[in-house]
Amino acid sequence: MKVSIEDMAALERQNYVAMQPMVAVTPGVELILRDDVIITSSQVFPTPDANHACLLRATRETAPALIAEVVEHFTSRELPPTVFVSPACAPEELPAFLEAQGFVRQKEREAWMVLEKAEDLVRSTPSARVEVHSIDKSEAMTFAGVFLKAFGMPEEYATPLAEVMSPSIGLPGMFHYVATFDGEPLGVCTLICHKDLAIVGSAGVIANRRGLKVLSGLTTTVYNDAFAWGCKRALLQTTAGAPFERFLRIAGFKTYFTRTCYTLA
Repeated sequence: MKVSIEDMAALERQNYVAMQPMVAVTPGVELILRDDVIITSSQVFPTPDANHACLLRATRETAPALIAEVVEHFTSRELPPTVFVSPACAPEELPAFLEAQGFVRQKEREAWMVLEKAEDLVRSTPSARVEVHSIDKSEAMTFAGVFLKAFGMPEEYATPLAEVMSPSIGLPGMFHYVATFDGEPLGVCTLICHKDLAIVGSAGVIANRRGLKVLSGLTTTVYNDAFAWGCKRALLQTTAGAPFERFLRIAGFKTYFTRTCYTLA
C-alpha cells in the first residue's frame, strides 16, 4: 500500500511521543524528541529495542555531524550505538553515511503494521481455556518472567525488568496484560492508548506453548480495550517476514513501512 513519507514520519513520531508518560516514571530510561532525531536509551537493558536513534532528518551537509552526535550519546553511556532507518529518514544517502562511519546493516528488518479501522480486525474465536487480564503491580514479576521466556532472554533479567516496569503499571491509557492457559501464564502484551492510536508492544507467547490460541485471546482482549478507550486504529511492530507478520496480515493489519537496523561495529 502507498503511504506518504510525512504520514510515515508522523506515525513514527507518535509512537515515541506516546512513550513520554512511561519514560517519565521509569528509572534509567531517557527519551530525546527533536525535529532532526529521536533517541531512546536505557541503562538497564542494553538491547537495540531500548537503545537506538531513529527518524534522523538531516541534509547531506549535516548528516555526518548528526551521526557523530548519536554515536557520542551512546558511547558516553557505554551503550552500543544503533540507528533505525525508515523511509522517512533523510537524506536518501543516510545508509551510506552510516556505513562510512563504521555502522553495519543488520539482516532483520522491522515491519510497522497498522490496523486502519476497528472494524477491519479479523477476530478468531478465543479458547475458553485462555484468560487474559490487565495486571497490577503485584504481578510485575509474572509478566517479566513470561516476557523473557517468550523472547528467549536470560531469566536473571526478571527482577530488574519487573522493577523498571512497575512504576508505569496503572498509568492512564497504559495496560500490561498476562494471558493464561488453564491458569498457567503463557503470554504477555502491552498497550498504550495515545489520541486515536492504540500502540501494541511486547506481544509474545512462550515458544513451546504456542498453538493454544493464547495469542488470539490476547488480541481480542487488547483490541476490545483499545477501541473501548476511543482508539480508531492500531500500530504494532514485528520482524519483517516473520510468521507473526503473516498472522497480523490475516488479522487485518497492513505494513506501512519497514525500518532497517544499523549498529556500530
